[in-house]
Amino acid sequence: MNICIFDTETVSLDKPYCYNIGFTIYNVENEEILLKADYVVEQVWHNLALFNTAYYADKREIYVGYMRSRKATLDKFGYICQRMIRLFNEYNVEFAYAYNSAFDERVFNFNCDWFKCANPFDNVPIYDIRGYAIDKLVNAEYKAFCEENEYYTESGNYSTTAEVMTRYITKNTDFVEEHTALSDSLIETEILKKCIALGSNITEDKKAPKSIEKREERIFRVTKNGKELLSVPCFGAVFYKSKMEVRLKS
Repeated sequence: MNICIFDTETVSLDKPYCYNIGFTIYNVENEEILLKADYVVEQVWHNLALFNTAYYADKREIYVGYMRSRKATLDKFGYICQRMIRLFNEYNVEFAYAYNSAFDERVFNFNCDWFKCANPFDNVPIYDIRGYAIDKLVNAEYKAFCEENEYYTESGNYSTTAEVMTRYITKNTDFVEEHTALSDSLIETEILKKCIALGSNITEDKKAPKSIEKREERIFRVTKNGKELLSVPCFGAVFYKSKMEVRLKS
């Protein structure tokens, strides 16, 4: 079975104009990457006023280097989509995957509508790699790894980004995600490959929870006149932002 693992880079979440598309075509049975592709979207690339507002605009020189060395191809968004459709047909791609796929799916829907072109994923279902990763990789060992290295979200939950997942799989805490489309597609291919090895059925969608809560044991106390009346261990976010002690008046 051949599948596509893809990633997109956009100006911002609010302005999902796509300037970079990368993907692999991967054979599941042979565990082999059959094709790697990296495209820079001409319409956004040449619109400096727009591109310079991108969150990762400082990576422009990386793309310049990739295009000069012919590792990436500059082309119009519609032509890129046409090429993807041909490749999907040529390689008989059955499914597509992305990390936090809802975002990348929205990017293609938005840009295909904006540029008035066919969507290569119209007949190829898109599933979320993060769902499989959380199901198969987030265990006691993963949580201990996050605690040891302080990999948390802003709200204090365990981080489940592709970068942290890759650090966990490779045990390389120095790894930094490049945030260019093909580079990210390659690490996401490895994450999905690991999930398959652990038994994920990737022909079925696996919904990812919004977050993985860091459950800490705390003691909830009730006191009266300085005397403890109740002491109960509790977990999770129920008391996360609450006072852990109630003092009763006489």
